[in-house]
Amino acid sequence: MFKMGFSSSLPIALGYIPVAIAFGVSAVAMGFSPIEVVLASVLIFAGSSQFALISLLPSSPFSAVVIPLSLNLRHLVYGCIVSQRFNIRFPYLTAFGLTDEVFASLLKAPDDERFIWGMVLGAYISWVAGSLIGALGGDALLHYQSLSSSLLFSLTSLFFILLILNLGEGRWLSALIGGTIALFFHFFGHAHLGILLAGVLAPIVALKVKGRREA
Repeated sequence: MFKMGFSSSLPIALGYIPVAIAFGVSAVAMGFSPIEVVLASVLIFAGSSQFALISLLPSSPFSAVVIPLSLNLRHLVYGCIVSQRFNIRFPYLTAFGLTDEVFASLLKAPDDERFIWGMVLGAYISWVAGSLIGALGGDALLHYQSLSSSLLFSLTSLFFILLILNLGEGRWLSALIGGTIALFFHFFGHAHLGILLAGVLAPIVALKVKGRREA
């Protein structure tokens, strides 16, 4: 099952590598060393939080800690859902790699924790490798405007593909509510707050819909 999970991580890896390259380039351009960039990916392994970290740390170390933590509160909901869906024996190890994309891919995965570890390892290696590439030599690649735009849009396209694959069994309502919340706050200039609320509330809606169907 571990090998199956690792091979299933390929679509995630293809989305992670260009975004991680963009992160590495951005971090080095803002004054971080390549070692600091790679360590951030090795220890944090959270795309949006890492971008927030490098943006806020030079001006406000307090915000650089608080805002990434707030952005990741949605993972508490992810953990609750995965613990009900899978027989988890090593929660701390499994929780470390529970990114948005891994979580979305696990909704239809076989009930085996080794599958999760394989998928997490594939995603983790691609993110760290992409960060290293970006930190060491990605700046030259981003001189091409079309390539730069593709790198920055790759994670968005990955989310969209995962959304389409997971619509069904009541999840369309969760997706609609989450998208509406995020869009509403975006229009009023609070996109980060909208993403946080959508990430927390949308899975709760999915759980309630599933509970009503099973009742």
